[in-house]
Amino acid sequence: MNLPNQITLIRLVLSIVLFVLLEFIGGEGGGDGWFVAFALFVATAGTDWLDGYLARKWKQVTAFGRIADPLVDKIVICGVLILTQTYPETARFVPSWLVLVVVGREFVVSGLRAFIEGQGVSFAASWSGKSKLLVQAFFCGSVLLYPAVEASWVEWCAIVSMWLTALLTVVSAGIYVGRGMTILRKSAG
Repeated sequence: MNLPNQITLIRLVLSIVLFVLLEFIGGEGGGDGWFVAFALFVATAGTDWLDGYLARKWKQVTAFGRIADPLVDKIVICGVLILTQTYPETARFVPSWLVLVVVGREFVVSGLRAFIEGQGVSFAASWSGKSKLLVQAFFCGSVLLYPAVEASWVEWCAIVSMWLTALLTVVSAGIYVGRGMTILRKSAG
């Protein structure tokens, strides 16, 4: 297994550690546990670019990496949103409708991608998906940092990025569905 794929698997393990930690610290108020959760999230989400960069640079792009890397991204973001929605320290930043929008978008786009690529047509990530992921990561980071510092600037970052997350999640879903429909029409015709 090449290094980029190993990094992807390390990111998956870090996300599991993060989820276990969140189970223990949720409902406990502020404190060091939230700092650790924030640091784990930053390490997990912040190294997302590294595996892809190394795979392209070293010409080690694999089918496993093309599937696993975006899957780990989805696991990290959706896992943090689902778990932080349940804790009093973070729930007000993570409304149920937002979790449904994010998770629903991931199901729709992943299903569409699988169907199209199953027909031998590339359906790679676009700028809208990458922008969406960046804003979602910023939002999740803000939500995890808030209970540790309870600073108004972090609260402001969480609220603004929550709305940007909702907007970019919906817009990117529309762009992907539009691209998918175009590809399917061309292949049918």
